Amino acid sequence: MVRAKQSQRLPKGPYALLGDGLYFKFKRADWVMYVMAVKPTRSHRAFFLDPVLLPGKESYERWLMALAAIPTGTKERILAFVSDGFRGSKLVAKEHDWIHQRCHFHLLMALIRRHGRRSYRVKGAGIRERLLGVVRVLLATADPAMKRKQTFRAQRLLSHPLCPPWIRKQTIEFLRTLDDFRAYLMYPELNLPTTTNAIESSGKLIRKATSTARTPESVLLRATAFLRLKKFITCNGKFSTKLRH
Repeated sequence: MVRAKQSQRLPKGPYALLGDGLYFKFKRADWVMYVMAVKPTRSHRAFFLDPVLLPGKESYERWLMALAAIPTGTKERILAFVSDGFRGSKLVAKEHDWIHQRCHFHLLMALIRRHGRRSYRVKGAGIRERLLGVVRVLLATADPAMKRKQTFRAQRLLSHPLCPPWIRKQTIEFLRTLDDFRAYLMYPELNLPTTTNAIESSGKLIRKATSTARTPESVLLRATAFLRLKKFITCNGKFSTKLRH
């Protein structure tokens, strides 16, 4: 199956590319499997491309190598890149002239998850909760006036002396890259998903399918065969209502 060229006929584009890095270790060395799927704008499905397995940690340079393996005809129809915000993700999108949509779930978890449950009882917890509320509004509002109002409110909260340094850093970065989180609102015709959860959920299935493999070569062979058989995952865009498969 793997020796044969990938024969799956993809629906017509344009596409959003979903990508995620899946870590493996071989002889104590890091390897990353670059798992990719394309979601047509008028589909509830994202169709798997062949994975790419490379030594070393996830990086901008290795993502470029993985993307180079996408067939030219498919790559030409990609208009957007949906990522978890890994370092270099924005540069990857810029390099290919793609719209960049960052995952909302990863952002919110980064803001919520800190020092366990006790973090809700420390100084500045009230400021954090208000900032979380502002961030959620900024992620969802299509009203320019509301966006300006909440951005100003966020800046005021960030200047509060009780604002925790770690949430200040995260929120400043969020405001600096705000358009990357709001691409789905700016380009509604692309029907972009706002999380990478669909592609990440396939990681557990890949690990199960490759659990008895012991070398990079065998892991890649089994993962490729598994994804070719699975073909697609369900992935709803933010504005999906009555779309065809």
